[in-house]
Amino acid sequence: MSSLNAVRERLAASARPALPELMACAADIAALAAEGGAVRRVALAADLTPDLLRQAIACAIAQEGELALVHATPYGVMRQECLDGGSALHAIAPDVVVLVPDWRQALEPLAPQADAEAVAADTAQQVQAFEAIWAALEARGCRIIQHLFVPPSEHWRGVADRRSPASTARRVQALNEALIDAGAGRVTWLEADRLAADVGLTAWSAPRFFHTGKLGFDPRFLPDYLPWFRGAWRAATGRIRKLLVLDLDDTLWGGTIGDDGLGGIALGPAHGGKGEAFAAWQQHLAGLAQRGVVLAVCSKNAPEIAATGFEHADSVLRREDFAAFVCSWDDKATGLRRIAQELNLGLDATVFVDDNPAERALVQQLVPEVAVVDIGTDPAQFIQRLEAGHWFDQQAYTEVDLGRHAAYAALGQARAAKTSSADIGSYLEGLAMQGRAAPALAQDLPRLAQMELKTNQFNLTTRRYTQAQLLAQMQQPDRLVLAFHLKDRFGDHGLVGSLLAVREADALRIDSWLLSCRVFSRGAEAFILRALVRWAREHGASTLVGEYLASARNAVVADLYARLGFAALSDDGRWWQRELAAPLDELVSAIAEASP
Repeated sequence: MSSLNAVRERLAASARPALPELMACAADIAALAAEGGAVRRVALAADLTPDLLRQAIACAIAQEGELALVHATPYGVMRQECLDGGSALHAIAPDVVVLVPDWRQALEPLAPQADAEAVAADTAQQVQAFEAIWAALEARGCRIIQHLFVPPSEHWRGVADRRSPASTARRVQALNEALIDAGAGRVTWLEADRLAADVGLTAWSAPRFFHTGKLGFDPRFLPDYLPWFRGAWRAATGRIRKLLVLDLDDTLWGGTIGDDGLGGIALGPAHGGKGEAFAAWQQHLAGLAQRGVVLAVCSKNAPEIAATGFEHADSVLRREDFAAFVCSWDDKATGLRRIAQELNLGLDATVFVDDNPAERALVQQLVPEVAVVDIGTDPAQFIQRLEAGHWFDQQAYTEVDLGRHAAYAALGQARAAKTSSADIGSYLEGLAMQGRAAPALAQDLPRLAQMELKTNQFNLTTRRYTQAQLLAQMQQPDRLVLAFHLKDRFGDHGLVGSLLAVREADALRIDSWLLSCRVFSRGAEAFILRALVRWAREHGASTLVGEYLASARNAVVADLYARLGFAALSDDGRWWQRELAAPLDELVSAIAEASP
């Protein structure tokens, strides 16, 4: 029987695995999952026949490096299975539930003359029905991925139907938008409507498949579903890629800057369609940076020569748009490791784009955690080929996302300042850091929930709380959700840390403690602890209790409590204690209190 890695290699052998190979891989995954071990439990509840989607979901999760046991509910009982606590769905205790509704089941018939008010009332009723489903799943700790409704392919009477509020297409659109708003922070959405539109709505929703097998799509397009589900899975499990590393020659412009010179590279309208395509590609990359994707360069080149390409009059990107700029004659795998270390980002958060197939193959072999994208040789297709992977799909933008580009640029300046400083103390003082640690506010919730999903290194227990769960914690008087904001002379980093504490008798127990990798090694943990001690004293606690649960990636904080003056309570390093009467003099931090 195949191993998980062997299945992943088979699925990766083609950009679009053939349907028979996908089915064969799904069968192997099911056999591997049946053996037990570390298996994700996933439930699929659909208004349609679920078996083909079940197999595709198992394959998509395998491509993400995890083994999943996917349970599918029978056709047409999605709502009942979710709401009934004794159902077969809940019996498997799923980690994630995938909901696949269909407009034929959801929308009650309305007369063509029904007005906008009647449509709005029906939409609100449907939203309430889904909110009840979400609440039932959340109560059992399930994460939720839900398909948006795919509209019907049939048209009634042309523009007249488009103008009618009661047309099915307009009702589906209105319901999708209302569900997205209602499910913010609760549901991860898979844009099935956009997938169907990309394939072609009539082709995707060919009626014969629904009438003969209650399928919502033509099975030939099942392989196209995999990258869409992978994007949703990464969003739901906190594995969104956020670093895009790019080659230069024939990747950001046509030609070789070292040979052709600034005037010889193909970039902009003076170089015809090819030059315009490269300029449009750079514009797209700049748009990704504005939306929170960190850009870096990894090129075999002399750095002083490579940087001249960004002086081109038609270059949308500039040298300062890249958080890291590694140009050397080392292999690309070495360069990628250096960039990841420099930015304190994981290789598994990295996407690598290079036109050279030999370089891509080397990276795939030596650093398999990195997602490698073959963009081909036609710059007019670069955007489409990158976005086909859904690497950077996100459910909503937070202020930190929109400011990430500036924040990482600030980090680059801070690294330069650190290099010029004689010692770490003078470096930290020179940053002129100002921090604020205070009980979280409602507007902090989206960012707090995002950090819960994505933070792995400075994460003391790796417990994951959803936005709804965090809100519930904030509303309990015996619990504290602390939010930490930081800025320095180079920029405002925003909300970069959180701590959740629970009052238990005379002790305040630290249940969760997170800090963004962007602000490691700055003394933020001492600053946060001082704020926690103040709150604990004000609320009558006498002791702090800390907990550390080791994971594959949080070894960096294994000694945190010891460094902060806690005494070990257990031999395994899990439980720690600090008396609040102990002096705080040793908790010196270079971070000054910021004004509220």
